[in-house]
Amino acid sequence: MSDARATPEDVYHAYRLLLGREPDDGGYAHFCALIEARALSALELSWEFMYSDEFRHKQGVLVHTDSGSKPEPGVVTLRSKACTQADIESPAFRYWSTCLRDRPGMLHRKPWEWCFIAQALYERGILADGRRGLGFAVGKEPLSALFASLGCRVVATDIGLDSAEAADWVATNQHAANLMQLNSRGICADDVFAERVALREADMRRIPSDLRGFDFIWSACALEHLGGLRQGIDFVLDAMDCLSPGGVAVHTTELNCESDRSTVKHGHSVIYRRRDLLELAELVRARGHSIEPFDFELGSTEADLYVDEPPYNGRTHLKLRVDGHVTTSFGLIIRKGERSAS
Repeated sequence: MSDARATPEDVYHAYRLLLGREPDDGGYAHFCALIEARALSALELSWEFMYSDEFRHKQGVLVHTDSGSKPEPGVVTLRSKACTQADIESPAFRYWSTCLRDRPGMLHRKPWEWCFIAQALYERGILADGRRGLGFAVGKEPLSALFASLGCRVVATDIGLDSAEAADWVATNQHAANLMQLNSRGICADDVFAERVALREADMRRIPSDLRGFDFIWSACALEHLGGLRQGIDFVLDAMDCLSPGGVAVHTTELNCESDRSTVKHGHSVIYRRRDLLELAELVRARGHSIEPFDFELGSTEADLYVDEPPYNGRTHLKLRVDGHVTTSFGLIIRKGERSAS
């Protein structure tokens, strides 16, 4: 589109390019009337579409894509918390989005999870030369490459291809079949990545006993896929054995945004309630570890309030509906005790 006077034909093009559909009669008439009343140029017409509710719901709110600024090391601000637009648009999360080769400010909960994990570890001084990290159910996520680029040595694990669960992840392109798929974004130099990162099989329900002595561990929305609420809690507790004293675990999972009673308790993908996470915190502390205080604030912006419905076509994807429940991502930050209980 140009600055020339818009035409009814431009309305058709705008619907197809910006909204991804054919125009309805009422909408077409509305935009044609705007062209006549305001003498809109084609460029001005496109902005009318991009300011519409439908565009924002489908494509996200247009924001500046500045790359943020590198966070100050040692300044701890993150708590165990829910995904919000304010986090995504913060300078720190914008910085990590840029490092991860994502678009800064993208209103999607998956980049929030990755940025949350990176920032939580960075604040606590974990991402440094020689530090050892262990990732669970890494799929094709870019965190292993990011951590390797910062000098860490990483063991990235995923479930074996012969397992029943792996079939779903392969079908949805979320399973790592070889090491270099974890650096597909080119975040780390290939030779450095190959030297610092190892890929191996591991079942989160039966963590191999030789995976020990790590400075940090992480998982991104994986613990809710272990068959039930209790299985995920058991994983978080058992995984603490993989850390050296003082090491840090960061996990993200599903949070039920609406109910502290009704939820999905069993199956391929469960949803944790506030009460479940509070119970987990008690169990963590009983074993001599510490967990960052919980912040269940869900945000109040338009993007925070919007719920993406199946089949999840919207680019605003902070909240979504799963099996009738509205859910979002929640991050947990746990530090292993110096003398943890057995």
